[in-house]
Amino acid sequence: MKRITIALAFALLTVCGGTKIASAQEILLEGPLAGAPAVRKLVQYRQMRFSVGPQFGYTILNNYEHNFLVGARLEFNPLEWLSVGVLAYYSFNAPTKLTQHIAASQDIGGQPTTPSDSNFPSYSGANNFEDQVALLKGMYLAQLEVIPFRGKLAMFEKLFVAIDGAIFVGGGIVHLNERADCASEQVADPDVPSGYNTECGGLRQIDTGEGYGSVTRKSRVTGTFTLGVGFMAYFNEWFALNLEYRVTPFKWNEGGTDESGKAGKSWELQENEDGTVSWTPTAKGSGDYPDGNIDKKDRIWNSNQSIAIGFIFYFPLEPKITE
Repeated sequence: MKRITIALAFALLTVCGGTKIASAQEILLEGPLAGAPAVRKLVQYRQMRFSVGPQFGYTILNNYEHNFLVGARLEFNPLEWLSVGVLAYYSFNAPTKLTQHIAASQDIGGQPTTPSDSNFPSYSGANNFEDQVALLKGMYLAQLEVIPFRGKLAMFEKLFVAIDGAIFVGGGIVHLNERADCASEQVADPDVPSGYNTECGGLRQIDTGEGYGSVTRKSRVTGTFTLGVGFMAYFNEWFALNLEYRVTPFKWNEGGTDESGKAGKSWELQENEDGTVSWTPTAKGSGDYPDGNIDKKDRIWNSNQSIAIGFIFYFPLEPKITE
């Protein structure tokens, strides 16, 4: 009898426990939250909206010229996490400290330094060096942007702003002013002063090898691709602040120097009869540098990194809000 009583009690507890579990499951499946979305009343800042705004940027790790970028950005967002857009920058240039230092260099006589046979045409002289280096004048790009991150940022536990993070990739064209192509071979010209030859865009004194009147640049447009990351902070439903880091690789001759090509003269240190040592040209070298010319072979890949900040205005002014 005792065993039967214990068995009945155990069976009753099992049935009651099972009933409670089933009841809890029914509440979870059929309660007021059943089928509800993870987020309600979500403000969709991007979806089916246009955005436009001014952009201000700066290229970093500059060797010869600072490039200050001023432009505008236009985007359309078919989805909350996807956008397509175009970006245009005009560049203002200023010489770096390195360029200023070279342009101010003087010889032991206090005169601006001039190129020797061994370092020309890579160096065109102190008076011309600022005109020798390349300038970035503009970038015109199209890009596809994916927005995988979204959240909120709190500052001082008082101000809350919606934020998102984006990854973009695209391509376009860049406008450059580069040193004009030239050859280092001396060419007689009846229009230049007596005792001078024209050589690689300037004047060179025949007897001493000194001189140079000018170095010219030429305008060039080339293709490029671009990629980077961006950050957006929304201060209300139609205004946001964007920050971005961008890489725009392309080939250019940033310093206007002789970097490569089929080898020209090779220079060696040799002792003269009077015991002095000087650089002396020998037979043509067998390598790819230098060839004594400025041309497209001297262009080198550069990542051309930049950072930018901008103000973004969204249209229509009212965003879509989920149920």
